[in-house]
Amino acid sequence: RTSWHLTNINPNLQRHLDVLLPKSSQPVGLGGLGYRVLVPLCGKSVDMAFLSRSSYRVVGVDGAAQAVQEFAAEHSATGASIGVAMPPEVPADKFKMHALMPICDADAGAIMPQPVMLLEGDFLALGPKEAAALVPFDAAFDRGGLVAVEPQDRARYLQVLSDLIAPGGRVLLVVVEHDPFANVTSGPPHEITENEVKTLCGNRFEVKLLHREDRLALEEGMRERGVTRFQEVAYLLTRRAV
Repeated sequence: RTSWHLTNINPNLQRHLDVLLPKSSQPVGLGGLGYRVLVPLCGKSVDMAFLSRSSYRVVGVDGAAQAVQEFAAEHSATGASIGVAMPPEVPADKFKMHALMPICDADAGAIMPQPVMLLEGDFLALGPKEAAALVPFDAAFDRGGLVAVEPQDRARYLQVLSDLIAPGGRVLLVVVEHDPFANVTSGPPHEITENEVKTLCGNRFEVKLLHREDRLALEEGMRERGVTRFQEVAYLLTRRAV
């Protein structure tokens, strides 16, 4: 759903960017041309354009063609994306790859943004073969992915995410904690507690709590849905060696 998206850069990404992508370290993946950052269930997140303008190579994955089209319309220098050939290991009947060059930021001077690649398809349908063909990523930013999938799909989601992150790679994961909504549903966004994050990560990721913020007073939409507590929690996940 594109209606969930923030119009500004996610504060957690700005706050923890140097932790996610330390300037003092080298990329751990196999890309060879600088940091590659994955954004799972990306929708039309403005964070992808921000990362691109910060000189990172971004690949977003989303199953909604509308989200891909809207991101291109709002952020591409041409107002559209172009189709890109994929490795044969990624089935063309299930996935489509799009590429676009974001609009230059006048405040960034002569710095050119990196192209943004958008993989249109079901994130949960990516297996180890597809992950290897896409080349494991140095980092990922997950602000609205894990909290969006149904609880019974979380283990599969973490398996796909771990397949896509190179050993030593980092994930900035942002989840929420809240009581049930007034219609008695749990989400989305679904609550994921610290214990659940650690259990889901298992032996795939080391987990470090970065930041916890009570946002009930700031989230009118959540109050309207009947919650009496709402916290946003950021974690740093570090991919363990295989």
